Amino acid sequence: MRTRRAKIVVHGGAGFWKSAIRSALVGVREAALSGSRTLAGGGSALDAVEDAVSVMENDPIFNAGRGSSLTVTGTVEMDAAIMDGSNLSAGAVALVRRVKNPVRLARLVMEETDHILLAGETAERLAKAYSLPDANPVTARRRQMLLKLMRTPSSTWVQKNPTLLETHPDLIDHDTVGAVAMDALGNFAAAASTGGITMKLPGRIGDTPQIGSGIYSDNLSGAATATGWGEVAIRLTLSKAVCFAMENGMSASRAAEVAVETASKRLKGDAGIIAIDRRGKHAAVHNTPYLPWSFWETGMRAPKTASRGRMVARFH
Repeated sequence: MRTRRAKIVVHGGAGFWKSAIRSALVGVREAALSGSRTLAGGGSALDAVEDAVSVMENDPIFNAGRGSSLTVTGTVEMDAAIMDGSNLSAGAVALVRRVKNPVRLARLVMEETDHILLAGETAERLAKAYSLPDANPVTARRRQMLLKLMRTPSSTWVQKNPTLLETHPDLIDHDTVGAVAMDALGNFAAAASTGGITMKLPGRIGDTPQIGSGIYSDNLSGAATATGWGEVAIRLTLSKAVCFAMENGMSASRAAEVAVETASKRLKGDAGIIAIDRRGKHAAVHNTPYLPWSFWETGMRAPKTASRGRMVARFH
């Protein structure tokens, strides 16, 4: 089989970021570097996205793993997913509270069970059965953000207060993390992890663990992962829509633009997409002020990193 130029693209979440953007850029570069080393060493796209997302789960600046957003009751409920484009295998977890790296647990669901999505206590028991390390994901930064939000007079529930985001952008991060990759054999993979939105109701499950919404990967099209308002990505099955467009000949750049534009026009929702198409072209598109992202491909000495990708109008 002819070898191809391996590639990985990672993002730290579409959002406002502001003063935290420098730390986010360091984090996405480290994630891309980890994934690039996996690919350069002959590893699979699946291994690369898992490794990259794990790095961001361990970095408290991101809303995934350690540093996850808090629910309205002050608890953490994390979601993650991973998908193998070579055979459409997928695994996901939701509502996990103490697993250090939810993305690694998602891969266990994919490879060691007959299911795709496990939630709550059952997922936690699977993690213990395979000796995955646990950790307390709550950080002082996230507690402070929740307290500020709860003291804001205009706040009831976050999603019903878009004006709150404009007035107090520092209170809320839509910083789900994700990665897409293509290995030297032309196989694709995608992975994502999140703590959800700040002040969410306990039990809320966003787009990340829902295959087709938060992530999708298929060797016939490429790979994509979404970030932003989870409910928007779910309604539009955003990642699958991008892959469907790429399968039908649209470039990664144009497919991602169309998806984000649709989120803006139809649902007035914040959204971001990273994708790689079958030709190995990549894209990072969003309608938020920032999307920290990084990419690497065979032949590059180090990943390239940016605070923004291709920006489209936020709302129409």
